[in-house]
Amino acid sequence: MKSCLWIVCPALFLTSCRSGKSADGAGTVVVATTGWTAAYAEAAGAKEVVVLAPFEMEHPSEYELRPGDIPEIMSAEIILYAGYEVMTEQLKRGLDIPEDKLLAVNTDYSYKSIEQSVMSIAERLGTEDVARENLLDIKHTFDEGRRVLREKNMAGKPVMAHRFQSSIAKELGLIPLVLFGPSSPEAAEIAAASREQVFMIIDNIHNPVGQPFREIYPDKAYVQLLNFPGREGTKSLADVVRYNTLQVISAGE
Repeated sequence: MKSCLWIVCPALFLTSCRSGKSADGAGTVVVATTGWTAAYAEAAGAKEVVVLAPFEMEHPSEYELRPGDIPEIMSAEIILYAGYEVMTEQLKRGLDIPEDKLLAVNTDYSYKSIEQSVMSIAERLGTEDVARENLLDIKHTFDEGRRVLREKNMAGKPVMAHRFQSSIAKELGLIPLVLFGPSSPEAAEIAAASREQVFMIIDNIHNPVGQPFREIYPDKAYVQLLNFPGREGTKSLADVVRYNTLQVISAGE
């Protein structure tokens, strides 16, 4: 029955972990640079989260701070950032923000990395119990994904993966044999990739550069996966894991 939910009812599958709702204005506990860092905050148990980059942005990391963001930032107890955002330098040097307000988050989809980052936020918030509960939901989501991939005889298959999607590919039991991106592949990369045997090409929906590999592997499945929550009905880290797993399963069948 669980497998049916994954394949037949993706809308039911996209359920988020327990967390607080976003809120604007005074009383902000956490300001997050993007929907991705916000998802870490909510998994950690934050009750009030303001997200600077709009969820619907195609490239949230390219968001630049606006005057209206400054009051939110200055009133935050914690400001979460990943480090690759355009706004990072301004947050760290341009606004005279106390260092103890800034907290870096390692954003990828390996469970170990998620656990470490979520718990580091939870320790600052004093919400460790909520964080552990939400992490259990994320762990079960990965476990279920691996189970379904095994049932579909996809586990252990070699794939060509965008570097920003290699962590989730590995976490789901695939083998990222060839990595590419984030820049467009050069001729030598394409030539080297053409000598490998892969099951699937996994690209990044936020900056897809895998088209040349589709041309050398026209018979292979191709899929674009999410990193930043906010698109395709996703909000939480678990949502993204579920969505991406469904895309891999659908493309690989």
